[in-house]
Amino acid sequence: MEEDAKGFVWLATNKGLVRYDGTTFQSYAHPEQVGLSVFDLFVDQMYRVWCMNLSGQIFYAQDDDFVLFANVNEEFKGSLGNLVANEEELVVSYFKSRVAINLKTKEKKVSDIPQNSFSYGLVAHHDGNIFQPVGKYFKIIKNSQVTNKYLLPSSLHDEALRPQPIRTVFLPNGNLYLIQELLGKSLKVFIRENDGWTSLNTPADFKDVRIQSVHAHDNQLFFSTNKGVLICERNGSDLLLNQSILQDFFTTDTFIDNDQNIWISTLRSGLIVVPNIHVREHTLPATLPTRIEKLSNDHVAVGFENGNIGIVSSKTEEMEVIKFPTSTAVSTLLYDKQNSDLFVFQKLYNYRYDLSTRKIAKLENQLTTVKKASLIGTDTILYASAGFIAARLLKENEFTKRDEFLFQQNIRGYTALHTVKSDQSYLASVEGLHMLTKDLQLNPITFKNLPILTRNLIEDNSGNVWAGSFKNGLYKINGEKVVDHISTHAGLASQVINALAVDGDYLWICTDNALQRYHIPSGSFNTLYARDGIPSFSIVNMTMDGDYLYMNTPLKLFSIQKEKVFKPLYIPDYYFTEVQIDGKTQEKSDKYIIENKNTPTTIFYNVNGLRGLTSGNFEYRIKNHTEWTAQPQGANSIQFASLPLGKLTFELRQLGSDKIKSLKLIVTQPFYQRLWFWLLMATLIMAFIIFYYRRKLRFRESEKNKELRQLALDNELITLRLENLRSQMNPHFIFNALNSIQEYIVSNERKLASSYLVKFSRLIRMYLDQSRENQIPLKEELQAMQLYLDLEKVRFEEKLDYSLQVDERLDQDRVMLPPLFIQPYVENSLKHGLLHKKDNRELHVVFQWDGATDSIIICVTDNGIGREASQELKKQQNRYHKSFATYANQERVDLLNSKRHAKLSVKIIDLKDNNEQSCGTQVCITIPQQL
Repeated sequence: MEEDAKGFVWLATNKGLVRYDGTTFQSYAHPEQVGLSVFDLFVDQMYRVWCMNLSGQIFYAQDDDFVLFANVNEEFKGSLGNLVANEEELVVSYFKSRVAINLKTKEKKVSDIPQNSFSYGLVAHHDGNIFQPVGKYFKIIKNSQVTNKYLLPSSLHDEALRPQPIRTVFLPNGNLYLIQELLGKSLKVFIRENDGWTSLNTPADFKDVRIQSVHAHDNQLFFSTNKGVLICERNGSDLLLNQSILQDFFTTDTFIDNDQNIWISTLRSGLIVVPNIHVREHTLPATLPTRIEKLSNDHVAVGFENGNIGIVSSKTEEMEVIKFPTSTAVSTLLYDKQNSDLFVFQKLYNYRYDLSTRKIAKLENQLTTVKKASLIGTDTILYASAGFIAARLLKENEFTKRDEFLFQQNIRGYTALHTVKSDQSYLASVEGLHMLTKDLQLNPITFKNLPILTRNLIEDNSGNVWAGSFKNGLYKINGEKVVDHISTHAGLASQVINALAVDGDYLWICTDNALQRYHIPSGSFNTLYARDGIPSFSIVNMTMDGDYLYMNTPLKLFSIQKEKVFKPLYIPDYYFTEVQIDGKTQEKSDKYIIENKNTPTTIFYNVNGLRGLTSGNFEYRIKNHTEWTAQPQGANSIQFASLPLGKLTFELRQLGSDKIKSLKLIVTQPFYQRLWFWLLMATLIMAFIIFYYRRKLRFRESEKNKELRQLALDNELITLRLENLRSQMNPHFIFNALNSIQEYIVSNERKLASSYLVKFSRLIRMYLDQSRENQIPLKEELQAMQLYLDLEKVRFEEKLDYSLQVDERLDQDRVMLPPLFIQPYVENSLKHGLLHKKDNRELHVVFQWDGATDSIIICVTDNGIGREASQELKKQQNRYHKSFATYANQERVDLLNSKRHAKLSVKIIDLKDNNEQSCGTQVCITIPQQL
């Protein structure tokens, strides 16, 4: 495994060469490659990644190319060598020969390693030179020439059949180490100093291990072995084992990337990344930790689920387990520094453990399920339990009886604290945080009139008390007053506080998503997340011990080195990976053309490394168009639903870096969105509209003319039919009148006949004049009606009483009526209703005005025999025919209504007396005055 200068991680695997960019794995293969497995990966100064296979094929990858560079199968015969390269040549070596290949000409220079050599070494590269122990010498080679050589330590092991390889390792401080593993025996380590070799004493832990690779980092040696990774550091003439990780894994290679993550490859267990070697998980006995408490002399006490405790040395990390008589879980621990005692509170039993004499004493009076306890001086204990909060006296480190409580309240408690500097007592329960005064009064401490709910109380070096709440952040308390409230707005990672610890001017805060170090004087934060190697934030409690912060969860105990755990700020390089326009990936270019401002556009970017995209915050903008916009942490793409028109510059930057990456975008409009197109379309549309409406107007005019012509024809036809009807009605009336005159002449009534004939001639003249008009005034209609009824009265031998009643509101000169329209209804009343009646003949014609409908209502009422009796008389006659007047009038009504908007109506009413006998007929005619 290697990391190149761009932050790509390269892996030589049994499935080929693989590159990891922090997000995806990319495999490299060559069409002439024999087999998939590649070995001995090496990154040179030109960022070329070299590897080889068992068939002697040597490849290098650069950018997206995978090149077959050379083949050394003839020289190596299936043996696997190791390779390095500098600017001029590539050197491949194994215990029998070394091949140097010129990078430009590919010319090979083969050097056999003498068979009598008692040792050989793997080639190494440092500062442009190639190094290899061969025979008795440590050689420095450049351009295939040995530029210098040193005698090797004579104590290196000699193996006649196959010498054990010597590894060359350079530390960052320039120290050169030679390392030789003697399988099953020991490890030999030499350091080059003062122009000679110094042998270092090696740890006994290497006796039964097999070394797979060795790398240097931060002046430490990382040994990948079959029993995990062993991390060693020189201390004088000794090579000390500082730490071992992954002891249960067969590890094969190790490297530390630019972000201080440790990458460890394993045999058959995949790839493991340890984010932080300064976070250590401690090996525990087969039980679970419940509480921890700091002791003096670099030791920490751990309470367990089985009732026992463990004493951990922060120097050696060794744990001594002390077994207790009872096995109920430890609920809390309390260290009495003055007496060197440790109070062990189990859920059901309490003990005093003397750290000096190592004796366990069971306390006479027991407290159950104590959650937190604190000493007040040497004779009083303040504590919170599952059932109450209390203060109680101590007698020879044993609790007094229950009836000797100094203070007690039956309420579920959370925690208790007595401060050393201010000599104040605090108790927290389900009702909130309270101060216990000297006179044993419980005073509540609130913030904005709300209780403070906390399980975590701690005193800093200034005497202030810090309370970590369940969901409202952190409170700083002085006396009974909250002097500060720290929330997420001030930099707190979360409002939920799980545990607190004080270290000088620093306050360690464990929230539900981060571990933070808060600098009390300045208010600044340093934060550790899961990606920084913190295995869990479900912390029960924390305590400081020298350079280490100890923490326990319900499952684990781990510690961190407080100064080394924070990684230095690393801002990796970032780059654009892809541009998609309308969902289609574009070929890489210095500018991208987008043909529509509303085309969806997505720009992808990436940051190499394990924490690449989460190692910083990004923001972007369209230069001169938009302000900087923050990206969500971990996002790797920016999407635009639309973009401004024109030549644009998209910019991306990472906070904390002065680099800005940019892309050129050219946003154009499609032809159908350009001005000339819309002007053309507008012109065409206007022309079409004009043409359409002109055609439509011509069509409507034509249709209107047709309708007018048809209407004229219809009106002419109606008029002709009316005139024809009137011409038929006039002879009808004349025929009836002449019959009356004939009767007078036959009766030899000459005067009556003469008078009748005069009136008749006047009436005929009046009807002839009216027949030429479509409408006549009411006045003329009344005159004609009066003359007609006078004639009919003569005919009825004066046995007819009639009346004409006219509404005074009627203007007789302006109210218009159809000519000869009322007379037929009057004639029907006389002929069919009154003629068959012998005496008491009455006829009334009433003209009324209806202002609501602007209509004249004419009612013709007679007291004749009625329509039913008249019909019976007609049936008895020899010839029965429909009345011409009735038929003609109905047809006139229909014809007139066809020409009018306001219709005429005729209503005939049969009049009945109280005995339901017919007593006449009434015809009501409504003639609207608005046509």
